[in-house]
Amino acid sequence: MGESTVGEDDKVDESAPEATDTKAEAEGKLAVDPMPAPQPWSKRRGLWVAVVLVAAVLAGGVFGFIKYQQVSDQLAQLRQAQADREAVAQLARDYALKSLNYTFEDPDAFFKAVEDGVSQQLKDKYVNATDLLKAVMLQAQVSSTGEVLATDPVLQPDGSFQVVVSAHQTTRNLQNPTPKVSIILLQVTVAKAGNGWQVADIGPKTGTKAAEEQQIPGAAAPAAPGGPAPAPGTGPVPVPPPGPAPAIPAPAPRP
Repeated sequence: MGESTVGEDDKVDESAPEATDTKAEAEGKLAVDPMPAPQPWSKRRGLWVAVVLVAAVLAGGVFGFIKYQQVSDQLAQLRQAQADREAVAQLARDYALKSLNYTFEDPDAFFKAVEDGVSQQLKDKYVNATDLLKAVMLQAQVSSTGEVLATDPVLQPDGSFQVVVSAHQTTRNLQNPTPKVSIILLQVTVAKAGNGWQVADIGPKTGTKAAEEQQIPGAAAPAAPGGPAPAPGTGPVPVPPPGPAPAIPAPAPRP
């Protein structure tokens, strides 16, 4: 009977360590893995957030690139328009100087200069009027010098430019040897020709003084008494005003 009691005590003592070990293992597992396992819906949500962020970044990049291209194109157009204005203004300035500087001593040089590089229509105007204008220059001994003060190119709906040129013109002739200085306004038409620009026409600016008073190149000159009238708008040569009419003698007194 005593042996049986001792054996039960031993069994109790032997089972106690096992219970202790089980409790320690449970506590160890809790210490090693305190976070719960992620849920599947949480992973999907994170993936969608990443996709939305990437799409937003891509969309922003595409929009920014398109905007950059638009701004670049507009800037290039503005630069080209400014370059065209400068080229047209310089061409009109140079041609105005050609039309304002001439002398009866070398009329051929004048006609050669104003016919060079212009449209065929403008060249034909000078060619058709050369004989008449040269005769006027030689007979009246006309000479002129000019200085361009300013240019104002204005783009037209057809793509050409109307350039208003303001200038000083100093003229003299046989009847008026004293130089006469005038401020004149010319209108020069410049049109596109291939990859460049070309003078298509020249004349007085509408609304300025009469051509015979201002002696404006490109304007119709008044016809001399009994002489042929020059074609309108063909000649840049100023014609001096006609001389004074001869005095009529007074009647003799009656005796």
